[in-house]
Amino acid sequence: MLPACPCTSCGAPLAVAAGATVLACDACGTSLHGRPAARRLVDPDWAALAPKAKARYADDTPEPIAVPDALVPFRIERATARRLLRDRVRRRWLAPRAFRRVDESESFRAAYLPHWVWGAWTRSRYRAARGDYEWSQAGRTGAARGSRVRGVRWRPAAGTVDRSFTDVSVAATVRVDARMLEDLARDWTLGDAVAFDPGLLEGCWVQRYDLEPEVGLELAKARMAAAVEREVRALVGGDAQHVPVIDTAYAGLGYRLVLLPVWLASYPHRGRRRMVAVHGETGRVVADRPWSGPRLAIAFLLAAAVAGVILYSLW
Repeated sequence: MLPACPCTSCGAPLAVAAGATVLACDACGTSLHGRPAARRLVDPDWAALAPKAKARYADDTPEPIAVPDALVPFRIERATARRLLRDRVRRRWLAPRAFRRVDESESFRAAYLPHWVWGAWTRSRYRAARGDYEWSQAGRTGAARGSRVRGVRWRPAAGTVDRSFTDVSVAATVRVDARMLEDLARDWTLGDAVAFDPGLLEGCWVQRYDLEPEVGLELAKARMAAAVEREVRALVGGDAQHVPVIDTAYAGLGYRLVLLPVWLASYPHRGRRRMVAVHGETGRVVADRPWSGPRLAIAFLLAAAVAGVILYSLW
């Protein structure tokens, strides 16, 4: 057993398995992506890709790293982001005071989060079985006499699925909670990306990628595979499907490092700092909803008092 390492969000220990590249925190759900081990098998598709140019541009590393290919500019200005955040959090009167004042936090800043964006053409050959439900009358034994029993009739199926994937994005940071990244990902419009220019980063916090691109390829392929399997099941049809084999070949595989905009702020809660975000394109606020123990107690007591008065009047 390898020694545990701390979660980057909550500090809880993470058990490290040999060769693991993605760990999940049981305490807060954060995904921690590690760099691949030196002896790790290299994906042949990755080995065929040309390396990217490197330079120093991020705020948290002095060494050269892969230069971004593009970034999506901010559409939401600082003042607007603060107002949207204030309107959202101050309506939560049962939340702790620090959360309700997070728009005033000194930590409020514009940030660019790194994402690996993959594209490929895939050809997938599959072997499967299609199941169709059949109903028959029950006999004298087993189910109740006269009831209907459902069975499944299986038939073989096979074929080929061709797909084109253009913008399969994989978040390359572990500094932001994984659930928050998933929520933010719903609104990214990668078609608005512009060529990378260091001058566009002025006044913004830019973090280096924690997830190496070869590991990002694994996650991107997993997402592509899930999309292919959904299409295969739709083609097989029937009431049930069994899909034991899908062999996928990739062509035209390529990737970009794209920086995506978000406004970030943090606040203290129960001994650690928690994060809220304002989407840099849409202005949508993404945040967990913390609860204040004292405020909940006051609300409970008020509700109990009102219920007591109503019961006393009815008595």
